[in-house]
Amino acid sequence: MFTHVMLEKALRYTPQLFCVLLNILFITSIANADYILTAPPRENGELGKETYEPLANYLSQLLGDKVVYQQPNGWFDYTQKMRDGRYDIIFDGPHFAAWRVKHLQHIPIAVLPGTLDFVLIAKANDQEITKTKDLNGKKICGMLSPNLGTSLVYELFENPVLQPVIEEVRGGMQEVYNSFKNGHCRAAILRNDNYENLPAAEQASVKVIAKTKSLPNQTITVSKRLEKNAQQIADFMVSQEGALAAQGLLSRYSKSAPYFETTSSDRYKGIEDLLEGVVWGW
Repeated sequence: MFTHVMLEKALRYTPQLFCVLLNILFITSIANADYILTAPPRENGELGKETYEPLANYLSQLLGDKVVYQQPNGWFDYTQKMRDGRYDIIFDGPHFAAWRVKHLQHIPIAVLPGTLDFVLIAKANDQEITKTKDLNGKKICGMLSPNLGTSLVYELFENPVLQPVIEEVRGGMQEVYNSFKNGHCRAAILRNDNYENLPAAEQASVKVIAKTKSLPNQTITVSKRLEKNAQQIADFMVSQEGALAAQGLLSRYSKSAPYFETTSSDRYKGIEDLLEGVVWGW
């Protein structure tokens, strides 16, 4: 087994060797874990650890078993490992949670307050765009698929032949809006909260073409391996201690309501349809 002494010795050699040893240590840590906690690759590795490792440490104490946070190596890696059942505790969107509930018998244990709602906007003075079908074949700025907002907007276009072109924008909702405002697209997909928080002048410059259906907020599910501990983890996550353990997560994704609420499998029925047969690879 590699030790800190060995790492110190590695520093005397090449940086490449040091990086190799660090990777081996990380892989060894994951291999020795009893359970793996993860989330989508929305953060880089350093921010991911800062956000989720404290929760993994708290859960290790709660369960008496080792819980390790694993940072996905991109979206393909994340979805592949998720579908292969290699994760035990996952925090992500309701469409992913619903798919796991149906196909992997995951158990939803906690959800962020509120709902996820999206709007499709166009510029107020764009007289050619007044309804969704006016966007057939035209560019819509949105986040990378399988982002929930992008998936929900695709659902608004029932004819698979008559679809818009999603201009995939990296960097979050603000960058989506900036790209739209700068004329890269005829419309944009925004969270309803982002739209409502636009300055009055900005809101007046756009119009809402369509609203998506409301879905449960981001959710934590646990695998069948943790079925006996599901209620214990659920009780912990909705407690004050659980909010403290997930402080980094809550400060990023639920600033106005920094806590979790209880949830149930029934809330996710059918939401997996946003992925199945629609998103490539599902």
